[in-house]
Amino acid sequence: MHASAPRYAGVSALLFASALVLSACAHDTGATDRIPSADTSGRPWSVDALLTDCSAADVESSGCIGPNTEGTYTSLSRDDVSRPWRLCSVLPHMKDSTWIGVNYGQVSQARSLGVALSTSDAGGYGNLSQQISQIEDCVSSGADAILLSAVSFDSLNNAVHDATLAGIPVIDVGNGVSSPEVAGHVLQDYIDMGRMIGEHLADLDRPLRVALLPGPSGAGWAERSVTGFTNAIEGSQVNIADVKYGDTGKEVQLRLIEDVLASNPDLDALVGNAVMAEAATRVAAERGLIGKLGIYSTYVTPELVDLIGAGRANCGPSEQSTLIGQMAVDYAVRILEDVPAAGDVERYAPVPMVACGPTEGDFDNIDSFDLAGSFAPSEFRPTFSVEGTQ
Repeated sequence: MHASAPRYAGVSALLFASALVLSACAHDTGATDRIPSADTSGRPWSVDALLTDCSAADVESSGCIGPNTEGTYTSLSRDDVSRPWRLCSVLPHMKDSTWIGVNYGQVSQARSLGVALSTSDAGGYGNLSQQISQIEDCVSSGADAILLSAVSFDSLNNAVHDATLAGIPVIDVGNGVSSPEVAGHVLQDYIDMGRMIGEHLADLDRPLRVALLPGPSGAGWAERSVTGFTNAIEGSQVNIADVKYGDTGKEVQLRLIEDVLASNPDLDALVGNAVMAEAATRVAAERGLIGKLGIYSTYVTPELVDLIGAGRANCGPSEQSTLIGQMAVDYAVRILEDVPAAGDVERYAPVPMVACGPTEGDFDNIDSFDLAGSFAPSEFRPTFSVEGTQ
């Protein structure tokens, strides 16, 4: 169990929910900014974080999956960086706000530290060979480190091995990989993201038939969200009627929603990825099911936060994707500069926050939900190259 797994949060990122209360960490406000807010000034910043020691006895070496503790992640400053290191980021796609947020965070921190960053995306979770080729391109181009947001938990291990053999550290970002050769991890454990929603539905204490649409089969985050949700509802009145996997493209998710509703006309709720949740609000409106069919996600987008606030969707946690991007770049530069963060920690994640809307009664916190750290500004466009300025 994660001793610090949060369930509900407001603007201050101080989380509340019975036994899962997190206290604020103390920071030297004279030396750091509390929230980075994509500041490119080169100043250090600190955020509340979940920290995992990958070598601990109760942590699985495959993916560094296991208990974490609450702590603080403090970034480097530009003065800590000795050269314009060349980072190479490989993303699954930039079809949604989550990965655009990661891109924004990576770009912002690269500019802040004065390091170079090149970015490519595979175009979707079905494009494994494309992502392998992009990793190979990172190696051949002479990158100093690779930020890998994997399309598959297990199938990129050979590519990770080849990069590591070439002396290039690989950072596991956002999704999870099983290779023990990665130099570190910056991502949420989606078992917690699924658990948050499962615990919430169990706490409603009424019979519910739900269908899960977690995302792509084989993607570590999607599979882990199902595990977390399933564990959380054990012994409750929540029952899983169906599970359907698929790419997070909107058309794919719309087809899956139509299929699952046709097969299960008595469903009480849909639970799954944020693209599914967005699409489900449209289907629910067309079928007169708004307020009758619960719509819950295992992560949120800006659009989904708006839909939650409007009462068209119910709840979803933010993994803080922009902060993940910023932390990933910072952690890669730490490795290259041989400046480890404090403690025996190889996996970091910002503390996630959950947004619930007016449909959830006493759980409604949408008016105080803070998007800082979660998403790119609306005017930001995906950026594929940043020049080093050290």
